[in-house]
Amino acid sequence: MPNKTNLRRRANKKQISKAPEDTLKVHHQPKLNSSLTGGSKSRKEAKNITTNSWRNVLLSFLVVSSVGSILFLSSSDKQSTSSSEEDAQTVKSSKYNDILKPSVPDWNTSDPILQRTDYFLKNYVCTENSTNSYCHPLLESVPQRRTHRIAQTESDHLVEYKETVMVLPRHLLIWDLDAMRDLWIRHHLFQARHMNTGNTLDSGAFLAAFLLRKKLLASGAWLEEKKDREEGSSSKEESLLEYLDALPSFRDLQDMNGKHSHPTLWPEDTVVALFGKLTPTSILVKGYRNMMHSEYVAFCEVSSEFQTYLTVEDYITMRLHVISRSFGPGPARNEEEMVGVHDTHALPEEIELYKKEAGVDLSKGCRAMSPILDTWDHHAKPNVDWKYSHRKRAFIISVVEKKGLQAMQDIIVSYGKYSDTHLFTKFGFVNGDGSGHTEASIAIMHPLRNIGMGQQFSYLIEGENGAYTPSEFDREAQKKALINYLRYDDGYEECITKEGDPEGYMLKLLKLRHLQLIANIYDRWTYTVAPRNEESKPSASSDIPIITDAAKFDPKNVKFDGSKIISTCRLIALNTEDYDGKAIEVLTKKLKNGDEFLIEKQSEQLEFRALMVLSRLTTGALHLYPSTVQKDIASIPSLKFQSKEWTAAQVRLGEMQSLEMLRSIATSGSKQMRNRAQENISSSHPSLKIHQTPCPAKNAVDLLKDTSYAF
Repeated sequence: MPNKTNLRRRANKKQISKAPEDTLKVHHQPKLNSSLTGGSKSRKEAKNITTNSWRNVLLSFLVVSSVGSILFLSSSDKQSTSSSEEDAQTVKSSKYNDILKPSVPDWNTSDPILQRTDYFLKNYVCTENSTNSYCHPLLESVPQRRTHRIAQTESDHLVEYKETVMVLPRHLLIWDLDAMRDLWIRHHLFQARHMNTGNTLDSGAFLAAFLLRKKLLASGAWLEEKKDREEGSSSKEESLLEYLDALPSFRDLQDMNGKHSHPTLWPEDTVVALFGKLTPTSILVKGYRNMMHSEYVAFCEVSSEFQTYLTVEDYITMRLHVISRSFGPGPARNEEEMVGVHDTHALPEEIELYKKEAGVDLSKGCRAMSPILDTWDHHAKPNVDWKYSHRKRAFIISVVEKKGLQAMQDIIVSYGKYSDTHLFTKFGFVNGDGSGHTEASIAIMHPLRNIGMGQQFSYLIEGENGAYTPSEFDREAQKKALINYLRYDDGYEECITKEGDPEGYMLKLLKLRHLQLIANIYDRWTYTVAPRNEESKPSASSDIPIITDAAKFDPKNVKFDGSKIISTCRLIALNTEDYDGKAIEVLTKKLKNGDEFLIEKQSEQLEFRALMVLSRLTTGALHLYPSTVQKDIASIPSLKFQSKEWTAAQVRLGEMQSLEMLRSIATSGSKQMRNRAQENISSSHPSLKIHQTPCPAKNAVDLLKDTSYAF
């Protein structure tokens, strides 16, 4: 989470109100600063500031939180946000009547950057001249940490459970739907496809391109042709353009020691040094990087105009903003209908057009750039919840902490259910308290081509039926790698050869074919582990560590449901005695049906071997990391909170602890299975044989050449 500190409070007393239940309209809001309104002008007069004046004020906005949350800064002078100069504001309330407790500002009020940040947090939504927007009167800006908290009153009032904190209306949002409706986007970019796979692009790519073009059009850097010009230009569009001008630069995101650093822009050798080469985080960082570069190339291929005006750095910068700052309002509904868009007559027809021409299916959900909402920090146990109201056409943010929000407590939201691996890769941070899920991967001998990015991006090729398959090149490369899982020949006295054990060889070939079928099914190789500290909650202020020591698993609370990952290990460990001696018959039938089936427990012997395979693979996976669990547990307390090294250690530790947890389960479980098996068979029985070293590589040559059961 981004670093945060206290915000000054107003020296003058101010009365507080609760949002009426029957309306979201703000009856009274703080006056605009005299430097913008012309001395003591009324709020009504202040609202008449011209569009050009607002543009001059907002064009210089440029502050972003360390989780990648965007903040605007005004270009007003240093007097513009001096709390001592603000007049006391009275707001009537039927619930309570209280005043803010005066205090001395604890931030540098002469710092123009902090002044501008403070101004934005107080005014962007909270003084919006719209019945659709609302800010709770107890929301207090915290400019150093670029967020809001609950102000302290004389009576220490709290914001109660289910109370509305903010309403962020549709006209302040930028949806991917807006991008798809743009004439230029349709005329120039809808035909873009990923070069290596031919797959369609994610809607976020079109949103990034749309935002970039709008920004350049506003500055006059992009000349618009008449056929691409939209009819009219709304004040909504003018307001959103200011938001685009506030976004940080490529260099801001690239600076590894800066507050806005994003791991996809770190040098490759730095990523490898921190996470290893073939670990989940390292692979995912590379995946997002490849996705963005591939999208840029795809757009350039179909539009010379895009290539002329936009560099790869321009595109990646805006794409990262979309990745890390957009929220999901859900699928577009009737209130979003605009008859005549691209010559369509109804919203379903419009949505179908985007799917047909660009491969973007907005019926599954849209995404929206969301000013202010994206400045608040994330935790798996947030104290407020955001939900898009289609009836009100706005994000409604309300309190979910049943005890309510206390004075001086930060507003915390949830960005969604992410593992620490994915949270870090998308947003560049983790909480470090064990509240997030963790991942463990046993795919140590072959490259997964499905890396867990869903429909955003895949190295697999999407077919007409929606199924994803590897390219011929990837298929052959994976086959050569997958055979390494089968080189140990566990469950056999001797290593298998085609001449020496024809049945064993045939089963091994069938096992290779089935491994090819599941080679890119993410959850057959990756296990998502429940949080180490599921009950952890955020600290009152996000610049305070939630815990100082490293998070650990409590063995008493570990719940293991590894049916899919264990099925993979059972497949690797199968021998000809399994399935009552019909293993070849069963696998042949399943292969003909193209069945990616789960292998259930057959016997104590197979279960023993499968758990030993899991132990072998988790041990191998742990060797891929540049550190150990013990080293990271010892070092984390001494690392600088939220530094690059601290964050990397937290992510790395979670993955390694997950692997160690799986290995511990495998080790103890295999002992139990072996003991049970030995009640019926000798300890020297071949079915209990585990080879400590792989069989000769030459034994695999025939398997690679064999075309039997090929698909």
